[in-house]
Amino acid sequence: MQQPAETLSNHTTLSKVISNKNTGKLLCPKCSSVIVRTYYEPQCLQCGYVDYSTPLEKIESPGSTVVGSATRYMVRYKGHSENFKEKLAHVKVVREKNRIIFNVDCPFCETSMEQTSLSGKRKDLREERFKCNQGHRVSLLPSKKSGITWR
Repeated sequence: MQQPAETLSNHTTLSKVISNKNTGKLLCPKCSSVIVRTYYEPQCLQCGYVDYSTPLEKIESPGSTVVGSATRYMVRYKGHSENFKEKLAHVKVVREKNRIIFNVDCPFCETSMEQTSLSGKRKDLREERFKCNQGHRVSLLPSKKSGITWR
């Protein structure tokens, strides 16, 4: 709700906040006190006048969420085959209902992959396996240096 301009005893109105050029501080048009920038709008702490004409500054959140960043990762191969060293898997973090999952594009045929269960063989603690329609299999593994790798 915007405060209406009031007429003062000296026949001036409260339509503008005056800036003190010497100090760079804003002065209240009602009582000539210093206006303080509060969390919402600039406000005079003496009389309560609020300057609604100043646009609000957008406050950035301290950090974005993993899903909100919509980052697409280019994941490098980490395995024994020399032929796959230059192959990159494109991975994106997406939300599925109430879970956060990886959306992986096959590094061989570039189609979308589905997450599958791991075989009964010994697996890494946080390994996630994906398979495409062509039968290619990719495992995503956490890495200390580069975040995630595939093999």
